[in-house]
Amino acid sequence: MKSEGTERVWERSERAVPAAASGGLLRGLLHKVFGRRRRIFIHVRYQLRTAMVGTIGMGFLVGLMILILYRINVQNSRELLEVAPFLKDSLAVRDRNQLLMMLAGGLVFVAGVFLVEILESHKTAGVIHNVQRRLEEVRSGRFNARVRLRKHDNFPELAESFNDMISVIRARTEGDLATLGRMASLAADMLREESRGNREGLRQIAQTLRQSLDDARRHKSELLQP
Repeated sequence: MKSEGTERVWERSERAVPAAASGGLLRGLLHKVFGRRRRIFIHVRYQLRTAMVGTIGMGFLVGLMILILYRINVQNSRELLEVAPFLKDSLAVRDRNQLLMMLAGGLVFVAGVFLVEILESHKTAGVIHNVQRRLEEVRSGRFNARVRLRKHDNFPELAESFNDMISVIRARTEGDLATLGRMASLAADMLREESRGNREGLRQIAQTLRQSLDDARRHKSELLQP
């Protein structure tokens, strides 16, 4: 009884190892093709439209090539029939089989083109989706948003421009915070001088605070200029 149970456990483990290996291989392949994303379709309408345009164009060229090859085969068969009319049936079968093989090969090729177009458009749709999500974060006031693309994504310069923009916004925000901190310190000094009755010191601090406010207003107005 013990040996039979051990054998069953051993058989289950042997079946589980290939399954785990195949699952790991599939996950590795998906990670290599799609990176951190696991969905083939990020923007369905855009990806399908792009794939259909490329597939229709390639399908037209493949169909034209099949037509030319078929006409060549038919012409060769006619020339052979003039020499050997008894080969009529066999040549008809050969031409039909060749046409079917070319059509099947063309369909497989066009399907491959469609799949490649879907995967290639995924590299662009994923970037747009990523940037859109980061823009929503910025709109909600989160200035720590960063665009991180996969290794083979298209338009890496778009991510670099976005991240540079966020760095500039953060730097300006930090500068504004420093300015506000200085103003708060000047306001505290004004209250202290007022409590001491030092009108001259209060006037000097007020002038400094006014100058800081004018500088901040001028800086913000420069940002709004076209």
